[in-house]
Amino acid sequence: KRPLLGTIANSYKIKKGGAALVVFKAEDENLKELYIQTNFEKKFKVQPFYKDGYYISLLAWPVTESTFKATIMAKDKADNISRADVPLYLKDASYRVSNIKISDSFLKGKIAELAEEFAETQGVTDSIEQFKIINEDVRAKNEELIHEITSRVSNEMIDDFKVNKMYPLKNAAVVAYFGDHRLYSYNNEKISESYHLGLDLASNAMAEIKPQNGGDVVFTGYNGLYGNMPIVSHGLGLYTLYGHCSSVNVNIDDKIKGGAHIANTGKSGYAMGDHLHFGILIQGIEVRPAEWMDTTWIKLNINDVIDNAKSIIDKK
Repeated sequence: KRPLLGTIANSYKIKKGGAALVVFKAEDENLKELYIQTNFEKKFKVQPFYKDGYYISLLAWPVTESTFKATIMAKDKADNISRADVPLYLKDASYRVSNIKISDSFLKGKIAELAEEFAETQGVTDSIEQFKIINEDVRAKNEELIHEITSRVSNEMIDDFKVNKMYPLKNAAVVAYFGDHRLYSYNNEKISESYHLGLDLASNAMAEIKPQNGGDVVFTGYNGLYGNMPIVSHGLGLYTLYGHCSSVNVNIDDKIKGGAHIANTGKSGYAMGDHLHFGILIQGIEVRPAEWMDTTWIKLNINDVIDNAKSIIDKK
Protein backbone atom coordinates (compact mmCIF):
# COMPACT_ATOMS: atom_id res chain seq x y z
CA LYS A 1 0.00 0.00 0.00
CA ARG A 2 1.53 3.26 -1.14
CA PRO A 3 1.69 6.39 1.07
CA LEU A 4 -1.21 8.83 0.68
CA LEU A 5 -0.22 12.23 -0.72
CA GLY A 6 -2.25 15.38 -1.31
CA THR A 7 -1.39 19.02 -1.99
CA ILE A 8 -3.21 21.38 0.42
CA ALA A 9 -2.11 24.81 -0.85
CA ASN A 10 0.69 26.33 -2.92
CA SER A 11 1.80 29.52 -4.64
CA TYR A 12 0.00 30.00 -7.95
CA LYS A 13 3.20 30.50 -9.95
CA ILE A 14 6.98 30.48 -9.82
CA LYS A 15 9.21 32.81 -11.80
CA LYS A 16 12.57 31.82 -13.24
CA GLY A 17 15.10 32.72 -10.56
CA GLY A 18 12.29 32.98 -8.02
CA ALA A 19 10.56 31.11 -5.22
CA ALA A 20 7.28 29.41 -4.32
CA LEU A 21 5.70 27.71 -1.30
CA VAL A 22 3.83 24.42 -0.95
CA VAL A 23 1.90 22.79 1.92
CA PHE A 24 0.88 19.14 1.56
CA LYS A 25 -0.34 16.08 3.43
CA ALA A 26 1.55 12.78 3.60
CA GLU A 27 0.11 9.75 5.40
CA ASP A 28 1.77 6.40 6.03
CA GLU A 29 2.56 4.76 9.35
CA ASN A 30 5.73 3.31 7.79
CA LEU A 31 6.95 6.45 6.01
CA LYS A 32 10.70 6.27 5.29
CA GLU A 33 11.46 9.18 2.95
CA LEU A 34 9.68 12.42 2.12
CA TYR A 35 11.10 15.17 -0.10
CA ILE A 36 10.41 17.25 -3.19
CA GLN A 37 12.25 16.16 -6.34
CA THR A 38 13.01 18.63 -9.14
CA ASN A 39 13.84 18.25 -12.81
CA PHE A 40 17.42 19.48 -12.12
CA GLU A 41 18.44 16.86 -9.50
CA LYS A 42 17.84 19.10 -6.48
CA LYS A 43 15.86 17.52 -3.63
CA PHE A 44 14.09 20.05 -1.42
CA LYS A 45 13.71 19.03 2.20
CA VAL A 46 10.30 19.41 3.83
CA GLN A 47 9.40 20.51 7.35
CA PRO A 48 6.50 19.32 9.54
CA PHE A 49 3.77 21.97 9.57
CA TYR A 50 0.93 22.89 11.92
CA LYS A 51 -0.53 19.41 12.62
CA ASP A 52 0.72 15.82 12.34
CA GLY A 53 0.88 14.55 8.77
CA TYR A 54 1.25 17.98 7.15
CA TYR A 55 4.43 19.43 5.65
CA ILE A 56 5.70 22.69 4.18
CA SER A 57 8.56 23.68 1.90
CA LEU A 58 9.89 26.68 0.04
CA LEU A 59 10.96 25.93 -3.53
CA ALA A 60 13.44 27.74 -5.77
CA TRP A 61 13.92 27.85 -9.55
CA PRO A 62 17.64 28.47 -10.26
CA VAL A 63 18.35 31.26 -12.74
CA THR A 64 20.58 28.88 -14.73
CA GLU A 65 17.78 26.32 -15.34
CA SER A 66 15.54 26.76 -18.39
CA THR A 67 12.48 25.08 -16.85
CA PHE A 68 11.12 23.95 -13.49
CA LYS A 69 9.19 20.98 -12.20
CA ALA A 70 8.67 19.89 -8.58
CA THR A 71 7.27 16.51 -7.51
CA ILE A 72 6.49 15.49 -3.94
CA MET A 73 7.97 12.04 -3.32
CA ALA A 74 6.93 9.73 -0.47
CA LYS A 75 8.49 6.32 0.10
CA ASP A 76 7.55 3.76 2.77
CA LYS A 77 9.71 1.08 4.38
CA ALA A 78 8.63 -1.44 1.75
CA ASP A 79 9.87 0.99 -0.93
CA ASN A 80 6.37 1.76 -2.23
CA ILE A 81 6.51 5.23 -3.78
CA SER A 82 3.82 7.89 -4.23
CA ARG A 83 4.28 11.01 -6.34
CA ALA A 84 2.34 14.27 -6.55
CA ASP A 85 3.29 17.16 -8.81
CA VAL A 86 3.22 20.66 -7.32
CA PRO A 87 0.84 22.50 -9.69
CA LEU A 88 2.77 25.69 -10.42
CA TYR A 89 2.31 28.03 -13.37
CA LEU A 90 5.79 28.74 -14.78
CA LYS A 91 6.69 32.32 -15.65
CA ASP A 92 9.87 32.87 -17.63
CA ALA A 93 12.14 35.81 -16.89
CA SER A 94 15.01 37.26 -18.85
CA TYR A 95 18.17 38.43 -17.15
CA ARG A 96 20.89 40.75 -18.29
CA VAL A 97 23.90 39.61 -20.25
CA SER A 98 26.83 41.95 -19.61
CA ASN A 99 29.88 42.03 -21.86
CA ILE A 100 32.74 43.25 -19.70
CA LYS A 101 36.10 44.22 -21.15
CA ILE A 102 38.97 43.52 -18.78
CA SER A 103 41.56 46.31 -18.63
CA ASP A 104 45.25 46.09 -17.84
CA SER A 105 44.79 48.48 -14.92
CA PHE A 106 42.18 46.12 -13.42
CA LEU A 107 44.47 43.10 -13.88
CA LYS A 108 47.48 44.88 -12.37
CA GLY A 109 45.39 46.39 -9.58
CA LYS A 110 42.52 44.45 -8.00
CA ILE A 111 43.37 41.07 -9.54
CA ALA A 112 47.06 41.26 -8.59
CA GLU A 113 45.99 42.23 -5.06
CA LEU A 114 43.60 39.28 -4.77
CA ALA A 115 46.12 36.89 -6.37
CA GLU A 116 48.48 37.47 -3.45
CA GLU A 117 45.72 36.43 -1.06
CA PHE A 118 44.45 33.13 -2.49
CA ALA A 119 46.27 29.79 -2.31
CA GLU A 120 44.97 28.89 -5.78
CA THR A 121 46.95 31.73 -7.43
CA GLN A 122 50.26 31.28 -5.64
CA GLY A 123 53.05 30.88 -8.21
CA VAL A 124 50.80 32.03 -11.08
CA THR A 125 52.33 35.10 -12.76
CA ASP A 126 50.14 35.50 -15.86
CA SER A 127 47.47 38.15 -15.12
CA ILE A 128 44.80 36.58 -17.36
CA GLU A 129 45.33 33.18 -15.73
CA GLN A 130 45.13 34.82 -12.29
CA PHE A 131 41.78 36.36 -13.26
CA LYS A 132 40.39 33.05 -14.60
CA ILE A 133 41.40 31.15 -11.44
CA ILE A 134 39.89 33.82 -9.17
CA ASN A 135 36.68 34.21 -11.19
CA GLU A 136 36.10 30.48 -11.64
CA ASP A 137 37.97 28.27 -9.13
CA VAL A 138 37.98 30.59 -6.13
CA ARG A 139 34.37 31.61 -6.81
CA ALA A 140 33.28 27.96 -7.01
CA LYS A 141 34.98 27.23 -3.67
CA ASN A 142 33.35 30.27 -2.03
CA GLU A 143 29.90 29.36 -3.40
CA GLU A 144 30.29 25.74 -2.29
CA LEU A 145 30.69 26.98 1.30
CA ILE A 146 27.64 29.24 0.96
CA HIS A 147 25.50 26.46 -0.52
CA GLU A 148 26.53 23.98 2.19
CA ILE A 149 25.65 26.43 5.00
CA THR A 150 22.33 27.49 3.46
CA SER A 151 21.08 23.98 2.60
CA ARG A 152 20.12 23.14 6.16
CA VAL A 153 16.46 22.84 7.16
CA SER A 154 15.09 22.12 10.63
CA ASN A 155 13.07 18.95 11.31
CA GLU A 156 11.00 20.69 13.98
CA MET A 157 7.31 21.34 13.39
CA ILE A 158 6.42 24.97 12.70
CA ASP A 159 3.01 26.60 13.15
CA ASP A 160 3.60 29.67 11.01
CA PHE A 161 6.14 31.54 8.92
CA LYS A 162 6.10 35.33 8.81
CA VAL A 163 8.51 37.41 6.75
CA ASN A 164 8.79 41.19 6.58
CA LYS A 165 9.68 43.00 3.37
CA MET A 166 13.47 42.89 3.04
CA TYR A 167 15.50 46.03 2.53
CA PRO A 168 18.73 45.86 4.56
CA LEU A 169 20.28 49.15 3.45
CA LYS A 170 18.46 52.46 3.94
CA ASN A 171 18.23 54.87 0.97
CA ALA A 172 20.36 52.57 -1.18
CA ALA A 173 20.74 52.58 -4.94
CA VAL A 174 20.95 49.35 -6.95
CA VAL A 175 24.38 49.18 -8.59
CA ALA A 176 24.24 45.59 -9.96
CA TYR A 177 21.31 43.27 -10.56
CA PHE A 178 20.52 39.67 -9.68
CA GLY A 179 20.93 37.06 -12.43
CA ASP A 180 23.35 39.14 -14.51
CA HIS A 181 25.30 36.77 -16.81
CA ARG A 182 28.74 38.34 -17.09
CA LEU A 183 30.95 37.57 -20.07
CA TYR A 184 34.54 38.77 -19.66
CA SER A 185 36.84 39.53 -22.59
CA TYR A 186 40.41 40.76 -23.04
CA ASN A 187 41.56 42.14 -26.39
CA ASN A 188 38.18 41.09 -27.86
CA GLU A 189 38.66 37.45 -26.81
CA LYS A 190 36.32 35.82 -24.27
CA ILE A 191 38.31 34.63 -21.27
CA SER A 192 35.74 33.79 -18.58
CA GLU A 193 32.14 34.12 -17.38
CA SER A 194 30.09 34.15 -14.19
CA TYR A 195 26.59 34.77 -12.83
CA HIS A 196 25.90 37.55 -10.35
CA LEU A 197 23.57 35.89 -7.87
CA GLY A 198 22.74 38.76 -5.54
CA LEU A 199 21.68 42.39 -5.58
CA ASP A 200 24.37 45.04 -5.12
CA LEU A 201 23.21 48.02 -3.07
CA ALA A 202 25.17 51.18 -2.28
CA SER A 203 24.54 54.27 -0.18
CA ASN A 204 27.24 56.08 1.82
CA ALA A 205 30.54 54.39 2.72
CA MET A 206 30.42 51.99 5.68
CA ALA A 207 26.63 52.30 5.85
CA GLU A 208 24.76 50.36 8.54
CA ILE A 209 23.26 47.03 7.43
CA LYS A 210 19.99 46.32 9.26
CA PRO A 211 17.92 43.30 8.12
CA GLN A 212 14.16 43.70 8.62
CA ASN A 213 13.80 40.08 9.71
CA GLY A 214 15.16 38.41 12.81
CA GLY A 215 16.92 35.07 12.72
CA ASP A 216 19.93 33.00 13.69
CA VAL A 217 23.44 33.99 12.58
CA VAL A 218 24.86 30.83 11.00
CA PHE A 219 28.12 32.21 9.56
CA THR A 220 30.41 35.17 10.06
CA GLY A 221 33.83 35.23 8.51
CA TYR A 222 35.88 35.97 5.44
CA ASN A 223 34.81 34.07 2.34
CA GLY A 224 37.12 34.90 -0.54
CA LEU A 225 35.40 36.96 -3.25
CA TYR A 226 32.53 37.76 -0.85
CA GLY A 227 34.88 39.28 1.75
CA ASN A 228 33.53 39.63 5.27
CA MET A 229 30.18 37.86 5.06
CA PRO A 230 27.53 37.21 7.72
CA ILE A 231 24.70 34.78 6.84
CA VAL A 232 21.38 34.77 8.71
CA SER A 233 18.86 31.90 8.81
CA HIS A 234 15.20 32.98 8.93
CA GLY A 235 13.71 29.48 9.12
CA LEU A 236 12.13 27.17 6.52
CA GLY A 237 15.42 27.03 4.60
CA LEU A 238 15.41 30.80 3.89
CA TYR A 239 18.74 32.58 4.34
CA THR A 240 20.11 36.07 3.73
CA LEU A 241 23.75 36.84 2.95
CA TYR A 242 25.64 40.13 3.28
CA GLY A 243 28.90 40.35 1.31
CA HIS A 244 31.90 42.77 1.18
CA CYS A 245 31.33 44.11 4.71
CA SER A 246 33.94 46.40 6.28
CA SER A 247 32.99 45.25 9.78
CA VAL A 248 30.64 42.65 11.27
CA ASN A 249 28.90 43.12 14.63
CA VAL A 250 27.49 39.61 15.15
CA ASN A 251 28.85 36.14 15.89
CA ILE A 252 27.79 32.62 14.92
CA ASP A 253 24.80 31.40 16.99
CA ASP A 254 23.65 34.95 17.79
CA LYS A 255 19.90 35.41 17.60
CA ILE A 256 19.08 38.78 16.06
CA LYS A 257 15.87 40.79 15.97
CA GLY A 258 14.57 42.65 12.93
CA GLY A 259 16.27 46.03 12.61
CA ALA A 260 19.48 44.91 14.36
CA HIS A 261 22.69 46.57 13.12
CA ILE A 262 24.62 43.46 12.04
CA ALA A 263 27.42 44.91 9.89
CA ASN A 264 28.64 47.85 7.79
CA THR A 265 29.10 48.00 4.03
CA GLY A 266 32.60 47.92 2.60
CA LYS A 267 34.79 46.64 -0.20
CA SER A 268 36.34 43.48 1.27
CA GLY A 269 36.83 40.62 -1.17
CA TYR A 270 36.16 41.12 -4.89
CA ALA A 271 34.62 44.61 -4.69
CA MET A 272 35.78 47.70 -6.55
CA GLY A 273 33.81 50.14 -4.41
CA ASP A 274 31.95 50.29 -1.10
CA HIS A 275 28.65 48.40 -1.43
CA LEU A 276 26.55 45.53 -0.07
CA HIS A 277 26.17 42.28 -1.99
CA PHE A 278 22.76 41.15 -0.74
CA GLY A 279 21.94 37.51 -1.40
CA ILE A 280 18.82 35.49 -0.61
CA LEU A 281 18.98 31.70 -0.71
CA ILE A 282 16.47 28.88 -0.33
CA GLN A 283 18.03 25.54 0.57
CA GLY A 284 21.31 26.49 -1.10
CA ILE A 285 19.80 28.10 -4.22
CA GLU A 286 20.12 31.85 -4.85
CA VAL A 287 16.78 33.52 -5.60
CA ARG A 288 15.55 36.92 -6.79
CA PRO A 289 15.81 39.48 -3.96
CA ALA A 290 13.14 41.57 -5.75
CA GLU A 291 10.42 39.10 -4.67
CA TRP A 292 11.36 39.27 -1.00
CA MET A 293 11.54 43.08 -1.19
CA ASP A 294 7.91 43.22 -2.37
CA THR A 295 5.12 43.24 0.24
CA THR A 296 2.48 42.16 -2.30
CA TRP A 297 4.55 39.21 -3.51
CA ILE A 298 5.12 38.04 0.08
CA LYS A 299 1.40 38.31 0.85
CA LEU A 300 0.26 36.39 -2.25
CA ASN A 301 2.97 33.72 -2.32
CA ILE A 302 3.73 33.15 1.36
CA ASN A 303 1.21 34.57 3.85
CA ASP A 304 -1.97 33.81 1.88
CA VAL A 305 -0.79 30.27 1.05
CA ILE A 306 -0.11 29.53 4.74
CA ASP A 307 -3.40 31.08 5.91
CA ASN A 308 -5.32 29.14 3.25
CA ALA A 309 -3.56 25.88 4.18
CA LYS A 310 -4.34 26.34 7.89
CA SER A 311 -7.98 27.02 7.12
CA ILE A 312 -8.22 23.83 5.06
CA ILE A 313 -6.39 21.73 7.66
CA ASP A 314 -8.65 23.05 10.46
CA LYS A 315 -11.76 21.88 8.56
CA LYS A 316 -10.48 18.31 8.16
